[in-house]
Amino acid sequence: MFEIYAYGNVDTLTGVFNAIAAIMGGADYFGLIKAIAITGVLVAAFAGLFTPGKFHGWGWLMGFLLVYYALFLPKSTVVIVDKLGSQPPVAVGNVPIGVAFFGHATSKVGDVMTRFFETAFQVIPATNAQLPGELVYQKNGVMFGNRLIQASRAANVADPQLRTDLIAFVHNCTVYDLQDGTIDPAAFARSTDIWSLMGTPNPARFTTYGNPVQVDTCPNAYTYLAARLPAEVAHARSILAFQLNPTLEPAAALTAIDAQIEQAYYKTKIATAAQGAADLLRQNIMINLVQDSRSLAGQKLNDPAALMIATARANATASANSAFLTMGKIAEQALPLVRNVIEAVIYAVFPFVFLLFLLAQGRGLAMAIKSFAMSLVWIQLWPPLYAILNYVATLASARNLEAAAKMGTVAQGLALETAASIYSGAVSDQAIAGYMVISIPIIATAIIKGGEVAFQAVTGVGAVQSAASSEAAATSKGSITQNAVSMDQQQLAPTRSSAFMSTTSDAYGTTIHGSGPDTGVFRYQANLSRLASTFTFTERQANALGESAREAETLARTEREAMQRSQATALSRALGIQESYERSQQRSGATSASAGGSVSSPVK
Repeated sequence: MFEIYAYGNVDTLTGVFNAIAAIMGGADYFGLIKAIAITGVLVAAFAGLFTPGKFHGWGWLMGFLLVYYALFLPKSTVVIVDKLGSQPPVAVGNVPIGVAFFGHATSKVGDVMTRFFETAFQVIPATNAQLPGELVYQKNGVMFGNRLIQASRAANVADPQLRTDLIAFVHNCTVYDLQDGTIDPAAFARSTDIWSLMGTPNPARFTTYGNPVQVDTCPNAYTYLAARLPAEVAHARSILAFQLNPTLEPAAALTAIDAQIEQAYYKTKIATAAQGAADLLRQNIMINLVQDSRSLAGQKLNDPAALMIATARANATASANSAFLTMGKIAEQALPLVRNVIEAVIYAVFPFVFLLFLLAQGRGLAMAIKSFAMSLVWIQLWPPLYAILNYVATLASARNLEAAAKMGTVAQGLALETAASIYSGAVSDQAIAGYMVISIPIIATAIIKGGEVAFQAVTGVGAVQSAASSEAAATSKGSITQNAVSMDQQQLAPTRSSAFMSTTSDAYGTTIHGSGPDTGVFRYQANLSRLASTFTFTERQANALGESAREAETLARTEREAMQRSQATALSRALGIQESYERSQQRSGATSASAGGSVSSPVK
């Protein structure tokens, strides 16, 4: 029997190992093994044809038999133990001893190292350096104390009627007690028990409560509200218990939440040992109610400016904390889930990896087995590193929250004056832990493979950081651009339409005309037919038209050149005719002169 330790993923590993047992125990998988064996023998025999008298497959055959008889044939039972204590151990039978042995060995080393570190962190001699058992990683994850403080700061009254009555009491009684000095404003701002300080209101003032609404003096209303408040505190306590302990049974979660709240506040020195979990939750509820009453005062007084300021203040707080909350969620959920998924995948690929073992031989076989084992070692390094990170981050955050809770040289605690800084400090420290949680896979890779491979792991983490930043930016923008900020907008130049003007549209066009004192047509816009005016050309048609234009241009150029040649020929012919004519005239003149001379001779 081999034990494998899980961190909230017992069901996943149970399903994976049952699947491995079913796959590797079936006839089809055994047929794959026989096919590999036959193929290996045939390849070795074929290689022996070139070297007669020598068989080359002895090394591979010995490795095949060793892997088959040592890692596959023996079967064992795997017991999956949840280190978070939320589920009982689950046994899975008929698992090949190869995956059971490697899983147990690596898981045992990771669990032992994690327990050693967390046990040592709890018994350190220095009190300030000790880590309470309720805040260790193996029980509740990274930065559980900060997550608990953040969640408890959001505690409020779930009953709408009681919430309305408490806000009315603060507005009608406590506010005036602060104004006339019945309650010292400075003491009220620094009080670690606001509800008790509000217990002596002026009996001459009145407030409303109950349904149907009753009007009574402030002392009587306080007595009524004080009787109903413990039930709401218990309700808020149960909600916190279920939210922060999702893997525990409801009864176990309710039992554990008190010690968890107290240790988270005690470690950071926000509270003292005299304050219990119920007192701390009631203080958080009252701080939130006083702040809500201040925000709703503008609405009651019909003061838009005060309401806008309160909304803007809430938006600014949400904007500042959005990025921190995103990275805190990564520290709380994303990377632990990634770790569990990777672990399940490594176990699940064993049936395929085992076939690769059968194909390898010698040094290749040793390297293949080593790679699978080191993958399990790598994933089992995460819990001890998480435990160390949780210890260092919790102590660092405790000092920051202790400083945020100070109200002078001596006084400190959870009060109206320190509530905002405590919440912001818890959220920002979670964000820092979120960034460090992302580095855990890189550190584990550096330990297993060396520093040069760790740089490659950084590229895989960059996407997570980028996604967190982008989502935080989007959340921030969404919080700022709320409609409540841009309320009561008015337009002083409205658009009006005259009752005497009318518009008529038909198939021929649009006509605007008036009636009464404005009778007549002011404008007529005719519709232009799309059939006569719209031409659509495709690229092929445009190219064809361009080609036709080029051909026409070439033809025109050719015709012009032909015309020029024709004109030159005609001119040459005309000049030739003229020259011929002139020569003929000269010859006819000479003949006439000769004939005249003959006639005149006899006269002499």
